[in-house]
Amino acid sequence: MKTFLFYDVETSGLNPAFDQILTFACIRTDPGLNEIKRQTITIRLRKDIVPSPQAFLTHGLTFDELSCGINEYEAALKIHKILNTPDTISLGYNSLGFDDDFLRFLFYRNLLDPYTHQYANGCSRMDILPITVLFRIFQKDSLNWPHIDGKPSLKLDLISRENNFVTTGRAHEALNDVEAVIELSKKMFFQKDIWNYSLDFFNKTRDEIRINNINKTLNIQNTPFRHCIMMSASFGSKSNYMAQVIHLGSSLAYKNQSLWLRLDSDDILGINAGLDIKETFVLRKKAADALIVLPALERFLDKLSEESRQTVRENIMKIGSHKEKFFKFIQYHLNYKYPFIPDMDPDAALYQDGFFSFKEKQEINLFHQTFSNLILTNLNPDKMKIINKIKSQRIKILANRILARNCNNISGHTDQAEYRQHVNRLKSSMEKDHIIGYRNEIKFNRRQGLDDLETTKQSLLNPDQETKNMLGWLKKYIEAL
Repeated sequence: MKTFLFYDVETSGLNPAFDQILTFACIRTDPGLNEIKRQTITIRLRKDIVPSPQAFLTHGLTFDELSCGINEYEAALKIHKILNTPDTISLGYNSLGFDDDFLRFLFYRNLLDPYTHQYANGCSRMDILPITVLFRIFQKDSLNWPHIDGKPSLKLDLISRENNFVTTGRAHEALNDVEAVIELSKKMFFQKDIWNYSLDFFNKTRDEIRINNINKTLNIQNTPFRHCIMMSASFGSKSNYMAQVIHLGSSLAYKNQSLWLRLDSDDILGINAGLDIKETFVLRKKAADALIVLPALERFLDKLSEESRQTVRENIMKIGSHKEKFFKFIQYHLNYKYPFIPDMDPDAALYQDGFFSFKEKQEINLFHQTFSNLILTNLNPDKMKIINKIKSQRIKILANRILARNCNNISGHTDQAEYRQHVNRLKSSMEKDHIIGYRNEIKFNRRQGLDDLETTKQSLLNPDQETKNMLGWLKKYIEAL
C-alpha cells in the first residue's frame, strides 16, 4: 500500500550544503490521510556549524533540547531508512524547494544514496505548497486565505491560524508544522477531482505527457513553440502566482531539465537594457517538480490581470522583431553548463562530482558495515585500518569527516588534519580561508555569525527574556568555536 510521509525539518541556517538539520519530524498516513505513525528525531549541533541567529529565533530550538539529540550520522541512517520505506510518498510544505535539498546533502555527506527516496522501491516525492497554489487560484472558496498588509500570503502558520487547524505545538516547530500540513491537505483532499488532478503533477511520466500533449500554437520564424501557463508560489501574489511562458526545449547538458522563457518580463530577453545573452536567464523545470505547467487556455488566462496579458502580447511582438537574438538566446541556454568550481568543499560537491561510482559504492558499503554500530562506542584501532583501504579521495574525506563529527574518541585513530583545517577556517575571517559551496557562496563562519548576532540584537526593540537567553547562548557558542 502506498503511504504518505508528511515531514518537516528545522535547520541551523538556510544553506542545504553547509547547514544542518536539527529536527526531523514526520507523520505517516494511509492514502486517505489517516495517521499510521509519527516520529521526531532531534540532532546535536555539529562542531563545524556556525548557527544562524535568525534561524534559531524562528524555530526556537534551545541548546538543552539539541544536547539531548543524537549525532548526525545516526540520524542520517534513521531518516534515510524512513524515507526509503517501500511505497513511501514523502511530502511537506515547500519540501521540494527547501527540505528535500537538505535531505540530499545530509545523505550525501554521510555516504548514503541522496536520490533513492525519489524513485526506488515505489518511493516518490510531492509538495503540498504547489497544490495549495492551485487551490488558491482555482478553488478560492475551499479555505480562508490570510493577508499581510492587504496582500495574500501562503505562509503555513498564517493559513493554519486563519482556518483554526488543530495542532499540538508552536508554529515553526517541526511536528506542529507537519500536523498543520496534514490539516491543510485534508481540506483539499475532500475535493477529490482537483486533488487527484494535482497529484499527477508529481508523477514524472504523467507530468511529461501532459506537457508534451500541449499543442505548439505559437509560431516564431516558422518554428512552433508551446505557449503555456506556469504556476509557482515564487512568482508572488502580484501575478496571482502565475506566468505565461514559452517552452524552449530540453537542456542538452542536463537531460532532466526543460527550459522556459517567462513572457511577462518587464524586459524580455534583456532587449531594452541591451543585455548580453550571458546576462539573461531562463526557468529550469524538472519533471514532477514544484513548477506546475498548464496549457494557455482562456479559462486559465482569465485568472491573470489584463495588464499582465497586455505585457505578454507586447513581448511576443517584441520577440518577433528580434528573432535573431531570440534564437541565439535559446541556443545559449540549451547548451549552458554550470561553471566548474575548482575549490568547492567536499560537503557541497554533490551536484558537481555526481553519482557515486560502482567502486565508490563498494567502499561506502565497507565503511557502513564497519562503523554504523561503532559511532557511539570506542573505536577499535583494527577497524580504523578500513579507512586506509578507501581509494576514492572524496569518499575518504567524507568518511573521515563522519568519524570526526560523530566520535568523541577519534583522536589518534586516523588522520584528521583535513577536518581540523576545515574547522579552523571557520574561525578565520580571511578571504583565503573561506569555504566555498556549490553556488560559489561561502560557508557561514564565526565572523559572519557574530556580525549577524549583533545586527539581530539591534533590530529587536523589546526582546523578551526567552529571546535574550537564546541570543546569549548563541553568542557564547559562536565565540567558543
